[in-house]
Amino acid sequence: MKERLTVGKVLRPRGLKGVVKVEAYSDDTSRWRSFRTLGIGGKTYKVEDMTPESGVVYVKLGGVDTVEDAEKLRGLSVTAARAELPPPPEGRYYIADLLGSDVYADGDRIGELVDILQYGSADVYVVRTDDGTVSFPALKATLREVDAAEGRIVLDGAMFARTAVYNK
Repeated sequence: MKERLTVGKVLRPRGLKGVVKVEAYSDDTSRWRSFRTLGIGGKTYKVEDMTPESGVVYVKLGGVDTVEDAEKLRGLSVTAARAELPPPPEGRYYIADLLGSDVYADGDRIGELVDILQYGSADVYVVRTDDGTVSFPALKATLREVDAAEGRIVLDGAMFARTAVYNK
């Protein structure tokens, strides 16, 4: 499993003292309060202050003290150490832990999970097959078993057949 996970993206500076506005890749920005350090652009920064809001977090990082310093971080991904992340709730997973999983339906390997698209109603899993890709909604009725540690996802074959969209 990865030691660092991408948790957001720097949007822009806020104010003149080096605070950055970060788009949070989490539905609960209060989880960010557990972060003591954040990685941005290959550097690790100490978190000096943080204000979580709906969908965004305002972060003051050690060594980022001016609007010019903050501007250099615009558009960069933000990572956090796995040790600082809370475990996901039961039945939920970090996307990074699922990517690369083998996907099966009716005992047959379909392919490898290569992307997870997040939409309001349901995530959409994208699987690379021998012939292209296949996408399907990640519904409870479709997912029979998810084992992130083993990299294995087992689908209900009938539900998969009804919801799958094949792309060449």
